[in-house]
This record gives sequence, structure tokens and C-alpha cells, in this order.
Amino acid sequence: GLGWEWIDSILLGSIVGGSSSIIVFGLVKKLHISEEAKSMLNFESALTDIFAVIVAFVLFEAVLSGEFSLDLLGVTIGKAVMVGLVLGFGVGIPWMFIISKLKNAQHSYMLTIGMLFMLFFLATSFGESGALTALVFGLMLGKKNYFTRVLKIKFPEDLIDDSLHNQVTFLVRAFFFVFVGLLASFAQIEYVIFGVIAAIAIYIGRIIITKTVLVRGFSKLDVKVTSVMIPRGLAAAVLATFPLSMGLPNADAYPQIIFFVVITTVIITTIGLGGAKKIPPPESQSGGYVKE
Repeated sequence: GLGWEWIDSILLGSIVGGSSSIIVFGLVKKLHISEEAKSMLNFESALTDIFAVIVAFVLFEAVLSGEFSLDLLGVTIGKAVMVGLVLGFGVGIPWMFIISKLKNAQHSYMLTIGMLFMLFFLATSFGESGALTALVFGLMLGKKNYFTRVLKIKFPEDLIDDSLHNQVTFLVRAFFFVFVGLLASFAQIEYVIFGVIAAIAIYIGRIIITKTVLVRGFSKLDVKVTSVMIPRGLAAAVLATFPLSMGLPNADAYPQIIFFVVITTVIITTIGLGGAKKIPPPESQSGGYVKE
């Protein structure tokens, strides 16, 4: 073992506990699986990303304070969620209305970025999670089409410079993956072994759960794809950097272990989806095999 305290181990597990929504969303679009399986995988990856962020930040504070209990965890998560929802929704809804009035003014997206920083500052000023508040605010703006119908607000079609948005998104993803990769090394082989073993354990657990839950209404291909859909990605890479900046115990170990967990889970997913090509397509039009 690594000789860690149990709370450090739980923190590591929470960081790598969710599949990458970015990877899953992209892969699901290229798969001939049932719509039910697609919806389930998309929803799972989005939900686990959110919970990974929430639980990880709660545990960051618990490790720093040296105090942890289930009651404290529940209260802390409740407060973080409440502040995040109040600020995220409370500001997000009127902000969508303001943005709609700005139409397609040049660089109007910079106002949104400024508001995002302001919300982060307010949440941290209250002693709660700025990341969660920013997440809720982002979800509000990302789901503007849904709120358009609910709130009966007419939004302009183009609010964001897509080319700039894509470049910034690529830059953020590349930065964190490269940064975590630079922190990782083979000097401490125990971290490499532990990361690979953790990824294999995730895969084995995924197989057991998939075969237990997906017993009716899903094709053999649905089960196969679901059982190998375990890629860890951006959320884990970002969270891996926080122990270093916060000065947590064993801070240097987190990015190294998580790097090898991410790499191994992506390899397992890639090999597994390649094997799914060998599964004969079901007769139903809702299922099939991986697209060429």
C-alpha cells in the first residue's frame, strides 16, 4: 500500500470516480447502440462529473481541516450545493435575459466571463465552492434552449464566437493534460503500478455492475459498450492539480497516480470498443456496432 490515511484514499477515489463527459459524448455519437443506452451513458457521465467536483472540493477542505465525519460531509455538501444553486440559478436566469438583450454585440461573451469570475469570488467569499457555482452558472447558459421554452425568453441564435470558443476549450484541455503529464514520472514505480491497478479495478467493477443492472431491454452490444465506457479525462486532470496548490499531504502523488489512471482507462475503453466491432449487429434498428 501507499501508507495513506483513509480520507486521502477516498479523495483519490472521488477524483477518478466519474467518467469523462467530453469523451463519452463524442464516442456515443459514433456508436450504433440503442437510444436508451446512449441517453444512459450521456446522463451518467454528466452526473458523475458534477458529483466528482462537488465531493472532491468537500474532501479537500476536510483533509486541510483534519476533521471528517459523515454528518460533516452531508452538511458541507448541502451548504455547497445550496450556495451554488442560489448563486448559479439566481444570477444565471437574469443573466440569460441580459445576454439576449445584447444580441450579437461584438465581444459580448467577455461580459459573461467577467460575471463568471464575479460569481466565483462571491461563492468563495461565503466560504463555499466557487467551482460548483461556476458549474451551475455554466449549465444554465449551456441549456439556454431549454430555459427559452420554460421562461419564454427569445434568445438570438449566435451568442458566442464558436471559433474562439473552440480554441479556448482546446487550450484549457491541452493545458491541464500536458501539465498533469509533466508532473507524472516513472521514478516512483509504485505510483505507476497503483494507477494501473486502480484503472483495472474500475473496469472490473464496471463489468460487474453492468451485467447486474443491464439485464433486460438492452442488446449484447449495449452491454459490451457500457461495460468498457470508463474513460477518465478533463475533470480528473483538473482536480489532480488542486492538492498541489492547496498544499495537501501526498500532493505530488495525486497527479502521478491520476495520470496513469486516465491513460489506462482510455486504453481499456479504446480496446473494448474495438472488440465491440466483432459483435454481430442486432436485428433491431436501434442497435448495431461501432461505426467505421
